[in-house]
Amino acid sequence: MKKIFIEIWRLVYPVLIYFAVALLVEIGALMYYISTQISGLDFLLSGGVVITQEELAGFINKYSLQITALTNTVLIPVFLIFLHGDNKKRQRACGFKYAMPGIKDFIFIIVLGMAAAVSVNAVVSLSGLAYLSPKYQEVSQIIYSGSIAMEILSAVIAAPVLEELFFRGMIYQRLRGYCDAVPAILISSAFFGAFHGNLVQFVYAFLIGCMLAFVYEKLKTIWAPVLFHVGANLLSVLITELLPESFMTVLTVLGSMVVCVVITVVLLKYVSRYQAVEVPVEGSEG
Repeated sequence: MKKIFIEIWRLVYPVLIYFAVALLVEIGALMYYISTQISGLDFLLSGGVVITQEELAGFINKYSLQITALTNTVLIPVFLIFLHGDNKKRQRACGFKYAMPGIKDFIFIIVLGMAAAVSVNAVVSLSGLAYLSPKYQEVSQIIYSGSIAMEILSAVIAAPVLEELFFRGMIYQRLRGYCDAVPAILISSAFFGAFHGNLVQFVYAFLIGCMLAFVYEKLKTIWAPVLFHVGANLLSVLITELLPESFMTVLTVLGSMVVCVVITVVLLKYVSRYQAVEVPVEGSEG
C-alpha cells in the first residue's frame, strides 16, 4: 500500500507544483495591476473596492501570454532538476544512459512536428469541433492577440520546453516505470489534452501528445519532443500571423494537408525504426 501511495504521489506532486506556481504568478500579476491603478488615498476613500472583477478578468486575458510565459520560465528549472534526478536514478539502476541523437534526427523531428501540426489541425477542422466550442475560440483569440515576438517567446519557446518537461519528462516517464509504453502514452496524452481545457484542444493535444510520447519513447531524450513541439507551435504561429488569407483556398489547404499527412506518416515510420544507443555509465547498481 505504501509503495502504491508513493507511486501515485510521484505523479500528483508535479501537477500540484504547476498549479501552485501558476496561481502565485497570477496573484502577483493582479497585485501589480492593482498597485498601478489605485493610490493609497483612493483605496482608503473607496473602502478598498475600486476595481471590478470584470476589470481584473480583462487584465488576465490581455496579459495571458505574458503570465503564462512567466509561469513557464519559473517552472522550467524546477522540472529540469526533477528530470535530471529521475534520469540519474534510472541510469544507476540500469547501468547505462542513451546517446544523444544526431543533428539529422533532430531536423527530422522538427519537420515531423510541423507536418503533424498541419495534419492534426486539418482533422480537427474537418470534424467541425471548432464550431462546438466557444471556449476554444476565446483561447485562440488570447493566444494570437499579442505581438508575434511575444507569441514566439511564450508559445514557441517557453510553452514547449515546460510542457515537455512536465508531460513527457515527468508524467509519461514516471508512468512508463509502472506500465508498458502504450498505456503510458494514452494516459499521459489524455492528461495533456485535458490540461488545455476545451474539447477542440483536447482532441488536438491528445493526438499530438501521442506522437510526442512516441518520439520520446524511441529517441530517449526529452529534447526530441521539445523540438517536435517547437516545430508544431512555430508553424501554427507563422501560418496564423503571416500567411495571407488569399492563400487559404480549398485547393491549397487540401494540397497542404495531403503533403503533410504523407510527411507525418513517413517520419513516424522513420522514428519507429530508430534504435537508441546505450552508453555504459559508472557507479551503476549493476
